[in-house]
Amino acid sequence: MLSDFEARGGAAIAASRLATGLVRAGHQVTRIVKSDAGRPQAWDTVCLADTLADRLARRAGASFWLDASVTAKLQRALGKLMPDVVNIHNLHSANWPMALAGVCGAYAPVIWSLHDMWSFTGRCAYSDACRKFLVGCDAACPTPAEYPALKPALIGAAWKQRQAVLAAAPFMVAVTDSHWLANEAKLGLWRNHRVESIPNGVPLDLYRLTQRAAARRSLGVSPEGVTLLVAAQRLDNRHKGVALLAEAMRHVQHRPLTLMVQGHGDFSVEDSSINVLPLGFIADEARRVLIYNAADALVHPAINDNSPLVVLEALACGTPVIAFPIGGVPELVRPGKTGWLAAAVSAVALAHTIDLAAKDFANGIDLRATCRSIAEAEYSDVAHAQAYCDLMRAISRTAAHA
Repeated sequence: MLSDFEARGGAAIAASRLATGLVRAGHQVTRIVKSDAGRPQAWDTVCLADTLADRLARRAGASFWLDASVTAKLQRALGKLMPDVVNIHNLHSANWPMALAGVCGAYAPVIWSLHDMWSFTGRCAYSDACRKFLVGCDAACPTPAEYPALKPALIGAAWKQRQAVLAAAPFMVAVTDSHWLANEAKLGLWRNHRVESIPNGVPLDLYRLTQRAAARRSLGVSPEGVTLLVAAQRLDNRHKGVALLAEAMRHVQHRPLTLMVQGHGDFSVEDSSINVLPLGFIADEARRVLIYNAADALVHPAINDNSPLVVLEALACGTPVIAFPIGGVPELVRPGKTGWLAAAVSAVALAHTIDLAAKDFANGIDLRATCRSIAEAEYSDVAHAQAYCDLMRAISRTAAHA
């Protein structure tokens, strides 16, 4: 399994959960990463960390040196491992080139787990309203300075490199964790490839229902009124829409209201009658389970997203979700079953949806059991790993007869 990070960020966590499931199923797994987690894991880890020469080259802007260096490191690692299958996850946080996917294909059949749009755009993880990726990204990219940033003059060449790598690897398989992302990939550079959709899995033995009253007491949350949760790794990430939530809170009518805020960064609202409880970034999963269970609902105000783990984890804990109808989110947030979808991507629409959910709570509507049952039926970590096992066996058989 090739990825930028071993355990940092949503894509790395999803890869780690898959790796855990594959090990439990009896498979030997090696993670090849740029940055490891610094602790023992259920799998083996090979770290392709920068050398001193790499760091000097990075300061000098010598991308050709960096590309050649990481390519050589990956070739040595794969030559020793001789894997049956290579499973790629995110590369862009490591600034690794698309060409590494082609390197992997020289050693084994490749499954690329897409967590965003990066593999078929010129540089972006989410294209917003831009559709240039369908015909060719170029220097007119509307967000070149946004993560993962790339100089405008290089974006056209980056898109063409992706086009060339995928054209040279017709048997490479893409797996997406939402039907929305699968459709986008098929419209783009993956149009001539096999693209499967396998939902992410959640460790259901860890993320589970507990008593809400006890969870609130443990966190010091008032038992009165509605308690909402917003959670993002970085609260200032534009795509996560937390600034839009702050604006929406000016229009929310329901009181009393408590908003728990989880993530790196600051969050505040102008209305002193709204109790904001800053929690900071929570790495400990047991504490996150407690927080999910303390909330009446998770508010996920993302304006661009695929299949957010925070939503899956909330559902597994029986916590319904309030969100915008964007990306793969409507596949998870189903009105009347697992939450509420705003009518439009706006602060006013989000505020109206929060008030609607609060009214439903007051009328005794309880979606906790439905959220949990859907998580058990569709988002089990065991089923997730099994689906990958089946696909890996299938492409291995195909490669053997090719």
